[in-house]
Amino acid sequence: MMFLKSSRAVPATMRALDPARTPGQTRPLELAPKRVHALGLTYAAHINETGSGEADGPAVFAKAAASLLRGDTVVSPSREMMMEAVEQLDPGFAAVVASRFSSLPALLDYEVELGLLLLEHARAEDLARPGFAPPVGYFLANDVTARTVQVLGEGRADRMAFWGAAKSFPGFLVAGPTLWVPETPQGGACLDVTLRLTVNGEQRQQGRTLDLIEPPRELLLRAARATSSGVLEKGDVVLTGTPSGVAFTVPAWKRRLAALLPGPTARLGAALRTHGRNPRMLKPGDVVEMDGGVLGHRRFTIAG
Repeated sequence: MMFLKSSRAVPATMRALDPARTPGQTRPLELAPKRVHALGLTYAAHINETGSGEADGPAVFAKAAASLLRGDTVVSPSREMMMEAVEQLDPGFAAVVASRFSSLPALLDYEVELGLLLLEHARAEDLARPGFAPPVGYFLANDVTARTVQVLGEGRADRMAFWGAAKSFPGFLVAGPTLWVPETPQGGACLDVTLRLTVNGEQRQQGRTLDLIEPPRELLLRAARATSSGVLEKGDVVLTGTPSGVAFTVPAWKRRLAALLPGPTARLGAALRTHGRNPRMLKPGDVVEMDGGVLGHRRFTIAG
């Protein structure tokens, strides 16, 4: 699906897979991915609340497989960890950022998502066929994000590399307990569940997966085309983006103003002034809970 920045994004037309009526099975999720492909700007309500839609469709980036959370505590990255990640992307840039900001909070954010686990290899040329139905399992996920690192990539040619780095710190991939697999793979269809997320008992996100602007097959195609081989491998994970309600929201008019600022440190300065004291950003002690119906429930705590 294509949409213009001036247009309102709308959900895709796709068949709903009702887990109560669609033949399928649930089993404990055993996740050990070698690659994690992630997408952003995929839910109509989220795009419309921020005015952040892009003319060429959803963003695609890589997330470190090593970011999978093994326990129940997500540690907010330190200034040093963030600067190390920035330095790896752009040698010398971390020193510029460090000299500009004496205090550098992570601006930690939550993103409840629908995850897809590839059960067989899938090539881009096959995924491009509307009738193709790749065998996948569905699971609940959270794409935790250090917005400070993400903002530093805005306006750059390697923007998606900064997005990936912002989401690849240890523990930033939180997975739910359950995998749901349809008995028969179905192209043009999506598991119909409502994703919910609370912080300290307060509901922050609630979005139906049918609000996605593209069906899972098309999101998989985007992920495959972003790889060097054009192939998604068995065991790969694809994160399909988050519904509305994240802490770091920027109205369209502010986004347009930020684009006029002279460089990434100026944009980060504006973001810190706006969100440095935003009570919705995650902080040590916060308890995050997410639910995906048949996909189960997961709780984790934020540590400093």
